[in-house]
Amino acid sequence: MADTAHLKLANRLNKVNLNLLLVFHTLYWKRSLTLTAEALCLTQPAVSHSLKKLRLLMDDPLFIKTLDGMQPTPLARQMDAAVAKGLFYLDQAVHSTNEFSPATSKREFRVSLVDYVSQQLQPKLIQHCLEHAPDVCFNMLSTRIASAEGAQQVLQEHDIDLAVVQLETLPLTAHHEYLFDDVIGCVGDATFHGEGSTISLQAFLNSPQVALSHREDSPLLINEKLRELGLERKIVAKTPYINPLQEILASTTLLCVVTESAARVICRNNSLKFYALPLDVPAFKVCLCWDERKDHDAGIHWLRHLTRELITPAPSALGAP
Repeated sequence: MADTAHLKLANRLNKVNLNLLLVFHTLYWKRSLTLTAEALCLTQPAVSHSLKKLRLLMDDPLFIKTLDGMQPTPLARQMDAAVAKGLFYLDQAVHSTNEFSPATSKREFRVSLVDYVSQQLQPKLIQHCLEHAPDVCFNMLSTRIASAEGAQQVLQEHDIDLAVVQLETLPLTAHHEYLFDDVIGCVGDATFHGEGSTISLQAFLNSPQVALSHREDSPLLINEKLRELGLERKIVAKTPYINPLQEILASTTLLCVVTESAARVICRNNSLKFYALPLDVPAFKVCLCWDERKDHDAGIHWLRHLTRELITPAPSALGAP
């Protein structure tokens, strides 16, 4: 039975040139015959010829020429998920190895970090590798992962090896590692908001706020909690960047809702202070996430272990970050 299945598979795949699938996948993302030819070091007629073969093979136009480029048909959209995964696994089988030696590796890792985590982790990571993995390179990216459900799609679309993310709930898949809870509070200038560890609901609502959001959508968590209570806060700006907050918040009545770890970066050498929220809001879950297809990658196992060692959660010392 197994031999028959293998024979049928071989007969089917024998009709498909692997290069056709590579052209298909590249065209799917480039949406241009010219750009596809450049990416694959082919001539444009060669790419056109490959597309013609694919169209005959699939009995579908696959891509329609429009003013916005070569747009995929429904069949092409359905095909690409499987083709992309197949090409990835083939590349892993041919070029990957279960061995990884940080001392001799020249690998480049693509790592996505939340802004405040990058400020804490990146210097430690580079300092460690200068001594123990001198030829390893890190490409630090600011890819936003909004939810546990969408994590795998973002990781694969951007070819991310490892991401440190903050999520409202833990992912249901096995391809993540919980690190710690990060308490949510707010930062403001103690000159205006006092030296206590908490801020009143009235002061929280009356103070204009800057919303720090590392997600593509608006910062919904606090807004939804207030809406349940029939309340609303005033947002004067939204930003994914932590660096400007020190200057923005100092010497003003502005507040910014942040996690305790982020507050440790913001409330440094200034009059800013971290306050407990006058609302019952669950802490964020800080997690490592990685591409499920790279689960057995020895290099990523090493990077996960190293990241876990270098990330130290903020101790819960509300009011003294």
